[in-house]
Formats: sequence, structure tokens, C-alpha cells
Amino acid sequence: MATVPLTPAEKPAKKKADRTHWLYIAVIVAVVLGVVVGLVFPGKDGLAANLKPLGDAFVNLIKMMIAPVIFCTIVLGIGSIAKAATVGKVGGLALIYFMVMSTFALGIGLVVGNIIHPGEGLNLKDATYKAPEATDTTNFLLGIIPNTLVSSLTSGQILQTLFVALLVGFALQRMGKTGTMLLEFIRQAQVLVFRILVMIM
Repeated sequence: MATVPLTPAEKPAKKKADRTHWLYIAVIVAVVLGVVVGLVFPGKDGLAANLKPLGDAFVNLIKMMIAPVIFCTIVLGIGSIAKAATVGKVGGLALIYFMVMSTFALGIGLVVGNIIHPGEGLNLKDATYKAPEATDTTNFLLGIIPNTLVSSLTSGQILQTLFVALLVGFALQRMGKTGTMLLEFIRQAQVLVFRILVMIM
């Protein structure tokens, strides 16, 4: 029986390589190389110290992308849900998850701190440390509200970015077709943001 050759459209598409696997490997390799360079070339004038500006530049580039990623993701997540009640349910579950995991992490920190006693034996008599001023609940809540919508994306305050993203997401829910058009624009902006993030990584 003769076989019919597959046309280009019918041929099974090749599976695109997942770049995240290579990213994990690259991070592990970079950590190992950092340890090796620090051990082989120690000191303030060593190779590791000379490479510090590159590390600082990379960290700053990553920090630069945090606010846009949070804003686009939260706005799309909330704006795409038709019912606000569903958003509240998802938000409640997320809050519970955050509280449980934070409590779990705090418990681990307390246990490890009481068993290992990190910093014990260090001589810090000559070192000066200025403790930050305590912030009450009112000032903390007021600090979440930015002076302008744009400043929430440029000040580096994650809570302000999250607050504005929540407001924008709920507002887009109530705008109907116009909100759908704006959501599509933000979706394209998210694609741009993640493309830049891939270029940085």
C-alpha cells in the first residue's frame, strides 16, 4: 500500500526547546564558578572583586523588571475575570497561602536560629549599627498608596505597584469593551516585558 507523503502543514511540528531548563543550568554553573573564583582569587583586589560591578549591573537589571512584571500580571489576572466575587475568592486563597508559607518560613528561621546560633562568637564591639525607625500600622498603610500612578512603577515599592495593579484590574472589569481593548494592550506590554527579561537573563 502506497504511503502519502505529508505536506509541510501536516508534518508534526518540532518541539521547541524549553529555555528555562538552560536557565536553571546556567544559574547553577554561575554559582559554582562564583565560589571557585572567590576561593582561587580572594581579597579586595582579586578577580572576584573586579567582577562585582557586573554582578551589581545584573541585579539592577532584574530589579528594573520587577514592577512591570507584577503590574502586567496582576492587571491581566484580575481584568480577565468577569466576576469580582471570583477575584475575591482567588485573592483570599492567595492570602491564606501567603500567611501559611510565611508562618512556615518564620518557624524554620526560629528553629535554625536557636539551634545553630548564627553570628555567635563574632566580635562586633567596634561596629556601629543604627536600627531603623519603627513604623506604626497607620504609616505602613499610608505608605502603600503612591503619590501618583506612575510613581508606583518607578519608586521600587512593590506594595505600591501591587495596590495600583489591583485598582487598574478592577477598573478594567467595569469598562466593558473598552476595558477589553486596554487589556489586550497590557497583554502585549506583558509580552514585551518578558521578552526584555529573557534578553537580560
